[in-house]
Amino acid sequence: MRVASIWLVGFSMAIWLALGQETKAEDEVSKGHQLALMICSYCHVVSADQPNVTILNPPGPSFESIAQRRGITADSLLEFLKTTHRNFEDDHGMPNPELIESHAKAVIAYLLSLRK
Repeated sequence: MRVASIWLVGFSMAIWLALGQETKAEDEVSKGHQLALMICSYCHVVSADQPNVTILNPPGPSFESIAQRRGITADSLLEFLKTTHRNFEDDHGMPNPELIESHAKAVIAYLLSLRK
């Protein structure tokens, strides 16, 4: 009986932790969506509920199209976001958005949530 109780408590804790992780991931995606709307939507189509139009014509790649690219990972996106892709010869590259790491990770979580 004691072993069964210990197993049940352990199993319950595992489920609780798993649900907590899922909620945390959902919160991160939601936070990333809000940050992307505030920061990225001026140049990219971030989502269908985007309140403003992009200032670029044509806009940068949509988040949905970026999410579908082969080889895109959280690490590759983080490295991309930390790098300036604009220079004196090519002023059309994406500037470094200078996001703090936690904000960049939230935007990446949202972007990767768009994968089909």
